[in-house]
Amino acid sequence: MNDEGDFLGFDCIIGNPPYIRQEQIKDIKPLLEKQYQDFYNSTADIYTYFFALSYHLLKEKGFNAFITSNKYARAKYGAKLRGLLLKKTTIVSYMELNALKVFESATVDTSIMSFIKQEPPKESLFNYCKPTPDDKNDLKSARSLPMRQNALSTESFIFANTSLLDLRDKIESVGTPLKDWDIQIYRGILTGANEAFIISTEKREEILNACKTQEERKCTETLIKPILRGKDIKRYSYEWASLWVINTHNGYTSNLKSKIPPIDIAKYPALKTHLNSHWDTIATRCDQGDTPYHLRNCAYLEDFEKEKIVYGEIVQEPRFYLDNGECELGYFYAEATSFILTGEHLRYLLGMLHSKLITFAFKTFYAGGGLGESGYRYKKAFIERLPIPKITTKNQELARKITDGAERILKSKAKDPKANTQELEKEIDALVYQLYHLTDEEIKIIENGQ
Repeated sequence: MNDEGDFLGFDCIIGNPPYIRQEQIKDIKPLLEKQYQDFYNSTADIYTYFFALSYHLLKEKGFNAFITSNKYARAKYGAKLRGLLLKKTTIVSYMELNALKVFESATVDTSIMSFIKQEPPKESLFNYCKPTPDDKNDLKSARSLPMRQNALSTESFIFANTSLLDLRDKIESVGTPLKDWDIQIYRGILTGANEAFIISTEKREEILNACKTQEERKCTETLIKPILRGKDIKRYSYEWASLWVINTHNGYTSNLKSKIPPIDIAKYPALKTHLNSHWDTIATRCDQGDTPYHLRNCAYLEDFEKEKIVYGEIVQEPRFYLDNGECELGYFYAEATSFILTGEHLRYLLGMLHSKLITFAFKTFYAGGGLGESGYRYKKAFIERLPIPKITTKNQELARKITDGAERILKSKAKDPKANTQELEKEIDALVYQLYHLTDEEIKIIENGQ
């Protein structure tokens, strides 16, 4: 306060804002939008608004320190917060706590951001610190690195030294973001009631055996599709859990632009009886089609019936599988914890996505923050940023070798899902390094960063 008793702002604010996902704050979003008009983002988690509030409550040159999820550093919803921090504050320090289990109940990685409420000097430096488990009892002794604030961007906070940033620039100069490729990435099927629509092999047989005629059985069989969940997908392979999805779709426009009508459940009495046994669940779910018997609209339904890469969203390591429809079950559908990727050069992309270089680049530059012990989230928006070289006359020989290597691994895994393919994967890694023209020093950065 000044001599007249007017509030001028706090000298210091230190806090641990609540971590509440944006899906759980729907009721207060209109209030947040009104209160933070220039800062609001409909998908932002609530802790981000505490930064804006703190900035407002601080006096000029006041100090703030928050321990929060580190998602805002890279997530799309954090762009306005990153802009506030970069343009209107002087960052003092940023401590990455990924390696430390700070909160037992937290499922996300955390960080400590501290700043002063004043516009940054031109060459402002801040301390970046990433303590190891050995530093847990004495964080002050953890080694820190000075970094330039103007080296960060509102697009994403990449806390890295010059050599790492140079490596990123080189990778991006050689590759083309996947969003500019002729590919499509879609989420797996969201049923809204897995207990009703995703069934075991035993339940499938029970439903088929309940059909009154062979015609009904045959039609019903075509609606029940094998399905993979995120956790079923392994490196170049899968472990099917003998699960099926009841594809009572809501109608769609086919790839040939013809209108496919919704499934008429009356023509599938045995299926209807099964779904009726879950009526209370299917009738009250949010995600449904025109009737409780129908799945929600899915414009890309036919893409499940074509060659595609299937991958889990949350993984400890890259796990991509090429579904070419050659197994006895035909093509797999994908459940909502997984994604599918269709389009050109899938075997080449399969090898690239498993490579050490792309894995390192994803975790270091493009993933929207880690998920603690759960690993990383391969969100569509993150994967689309990966810079992968398109195949040209200059690199086609290297691309062919990468494609052949991926194909050999797929064949080995098809014979034995537990086959050791490490040597083949090392060969692909070496080819990928050549593809990006990496030096021995740059390769060393990646190998040491795995």
